[in-house]
Amino acid sequence: MWRYDDLLIITEVIKQGSFIKASQKIGIPSSTVSRRVSEFESALGVRLIERNSRKLSLTDKGELLFEQCNPQMQKIKRSIESISSNNSKAAGVLRVTAPVTLSNDTLNNWFCDFSKLYPEINLDIVLSNYYEDILDDSFDVAIRVGPLKDSEFIAQLLFTSEMVLCASKAYIAHANIDFDNINNLVENEFLSYQQSKQHLKLKNKVTNNNIEILIKSRMTATSTGILRQAALNGLGITCLPIVSIKDEIKSGELVHIFKDFIGHQRKDIFAVYPSKKHLSGKMAVFLSYMKKQAKTL
Repeated sequence: MWRYDDLLIITEVIKQGSFIKASQKIGIPSSTVSRRVSEFESALGVRLIERNSRKLSLTDKGELLFEQCNPQMQKIKRSIESISSNNSKAAGVLRVTAPVTLSNDTLNNWFCDFSKLYPEINLDIVLSNYYEDILDDSFDVAIRVGPLKDSEFIAQLLFTSEMVLCASKAYIAHANIDFDNINNLVENEFLSYQQSKQHLKLKNKVTNNNIEILIKSRMTATSTGILRQAALNGLGITCLPIVSIKDEIKSGELVHIFKDFIGHQRKDIFAVYPSKKHLSGKMAVFLSYMKKQAKTL
């Protein structure tokens, strides 16, 4: 059986007119070149090159093979070079999927600024709170909130957001909040995630102790955005990722309360992608940019 790269070797020998020159061009020993040409001829049962001590000459079959195969080999070579070149270039379509609320809170501006910096990269962004299949849906990268399930994909931590307690000034003004005893939160209206609507798990950053408080949920939701809006409307106390409410705390619309306590489980944000080997240029600059932006939080 002959191999397709035998065609590359024999067409290069014909072009160079020498086994030695062909070996230098291809980068393999001349003895290997000579052997591969002989094996190729044997596999075909055809003599392609006549050899003597001074020069090489083509048979009729050799001329026909070169005439028909050399243009195709050059076309393949250009295609491979183009693929290699394009892979290292920061250009082309980059498909990204990310959670809705996280994107609205934080990532939207990052995506827009990235697009300004790299106009040759066309971002194709799909916002979804469901974990889209990266491979089946042809995504280059997914922004995911941990903890993550085990997989064969690469998960690169971008940033971590603590969960903090907050409420509006209006709610604080009329509610009976005992700021000296966090356990009295049980007496207050709470806005909670559906999976933790009965218990609030907190950690004291000073003592490193964990506590669990029974809560009375006035509203539950799966969306950070809904809970934040409910807090802004004065409906109760909530525990949200600091990255999602930093602007509201800065403006005074929400007040960070019980600052020594954080949610027991932090929100870890990852960039997930199929492989770290042979990253395309567009992926390399995107990951670098996302990590750089994460450091500003």
